[in-house]
Amino acid sequence: MVRLPEYIQTRVSQLAPRRSGRPYVAGLALTLTLAVAGCATSPDQVVEEPTATPAPEVVEVPKETPPSAVPSTPDKAQPNAPGDSPAVGEKQPALGDMVTVSVYTIDDQCNGFVEEPVEVPSSAAMSEAVGKAVSASDLNAFKLDGYQVNIDGNTAIVDMRLAPGSERQFVSLSSCEQRILFGSVEETLLNNADWDVDAVKFTNAGKELSL
Repeated sequence: MVRLPEYIQTRVSQLAPRRSGRPYVAGLALTLTLAVAGCATSPDQVVEEPTATPAPEVVEVPKETPPSAVPSTPDKAQPNAPGDSPAVGEKQPALGDMVTVSVYTIDDQCNGFVEEPVEVPSSAAMSEAVGKAVSASDLNAFKLDGYQVNIDGNTAIVDMRLAPGSERQFVSLSSCEQRILFGSVEETLLNNADWDVDAVKFTNAGKELSL
């Protein structure tokens, strides 16, 4: 049963003693109908607040792990290029091999020659031995600029060059001085059997010396 609100009940009671008859009944029926319709109205509409849409969940995709690096195979050992240092364990090439030769110099009386063994590089044994024989002859005011040894068959040709500032010439040498210079070189070349020298000639700047 629907209970009328108090203000409607009061209004009905006020109208009831004053009016009678059909018009009254019709008015009362209309009033009741409106009141019932008002009471039967659905309760206040509840407004739903829009539900917040949750943010989409971010799914982190795991990074792809790169394949592990494959250790490279070391290259095969390459042979040493010319001029490179020899590899560890290799035998070092012999550098500056020395040999013993005989060098002859004049004695104090300028009569005979004295043999002296000396060590010289094997690659230039003959030239070095001649140089030691020449340097042993210290002749006053006579100076050489250099010398060169060439082999022609069994003949050694020794070319001597006079220094530009030399005060003396070849022709000014005494017989003893000639033995000191030329004799020492000749004996040194002839008496080392390994060189197989049978004769010695002397030149000055390519021209044969006549002593």
